[in-house]
Amino acid sequence: MKARLIVLMGFLTSRVAVADGEGPWSIEPRLGVSTEYTSNPLLEPSGAKSETRAAALIDLPLRYDTDQLDFLLRPNGRFTDEPGYSALGSNFEHLDSSVQFVDEVDSASLQSEIARDSSLYYVGGLVNRIGVPRDTASIASDWTRVTTERSQMQFDANWSRVRYEEPPDFNELVDYRYLSGGPTFSYTLSERNTLKVLGTYGVYESLNGSTKSTSENVQLGFVRQLSEIWTLSTSAGYSRSMNRENTDIDFFGFLFPITEKSTQNGTVYAVTLSRQGERFNFSGGVSRALQPTGFAFLSNQDSYNLSATYIRSERWDYGLSASWLKATNPPVSSGQAELNTQESTFRYLNAQLAVRWHWTPQWVVSLTVNRITQQYGSPTVTGDSSGVSIDLIRQFLRKHF
Repeated sequence: MKARLIVLMGFLTSRVAVADGEGPWSIEPRLGVSTEYTSNPLLEPSGAKSETRAAALIDLPLRYDTDQLDFLLRPNGRFTDEPGYSALGSNFEHLDSSVQFVDEVDSASLQSEIARDSSLYYVGGLVNRIGVPRDTASIASDWTRVTTERSQMQFDANWSRVRYEEPPDFNELVDYRYLSGGPTFSYTLSERNTLKVLGTYGVYESLNGSTKSTSENVQLGFVRQLSEIWTLSTSAGYSRSMNRENTDIDFFGFLFPITEKSTQNGTVYAVTLSRQGERFNFSGGVSRALQPTGFAFLSNQDSYNLSATYIRSERWDYGLSASWLKATNPPVSSGQAELNTQESTFRYLNAQLAVRWHWTPQWVVSLTVNRITQQYGSPTVTGDSSGVSIDLIRQFLRKHF
């Protein structure tokens, strides 16, 4: 592993050093190393074992830019000689791509991703309480058309498929596919006020066909430009989901297939306050929605999110982020998720504080402190972890060719 990384980094450095020009193609590599300490990487409620790791970081964004078309292909990953899928120290391998087209009336974009990462890194104990490999393929698209000077229509569509590699004696996670999409109509009431109407339809199903959720919601949104840098975005509406589970009943030694049905109905909403300034940026919000989390059905998820960045000088900048989630999962009677025979609730907190020192225009040193906690079960079980990492990144200047 180390030999391959050294060869790759040396090859990229030499290629980037000689590439130059004014063509539409460009590359802006970021290569680095990271060392990390984690007190409880598996978020165990007791008997935690700490870990210390070192890893190589690779980020290779390749771009094609013209007046109307933008294309991005971005391989990136974290690699170490001690592979694992814990909460903080997990390896990941991503291949992201996006295409964007813009003219005076229409704009469209298409994003795709192929990834291997950790289940704990993304959703913590919401679904499994252990770290396992998570393979994801996803496609997202949107199309916007300006219909009048005040109004526009937008349509979004998303598809994803997720597989987990679990131990053979652990079957709480569900491999699934999820397809969702819907229109959004926006109307500008005044220079600072915009009214929106949003609709979404989704289909969530396990790959083995044992469970399925079909959901739909309608929301009314309002965007208020409080000032030149502050914006308040709100939306609220009603959502309903029909859950179906295919199972078998034993009748005197004979198995008969049946389909059990249940519903999840209730309000959904989102409120976001954001600030975009020269030095200080802020975004905070609360939301409630039905989300795919690797459970048998869609999870009713309440979330609180906060992120802030502050640029103190050309050399120093700071970042803070925090996310708190509460997910409620409906009960299932059998199938892959047979451990969840009653309604279950999970709580998950992930907070990070980062300090970045721009040693030179190309070299950046980052110090990041992490805190993760999770709660689940009855009586409540709590697992928590603290971590600190130091990253040394070499940022190459963008080169055109």
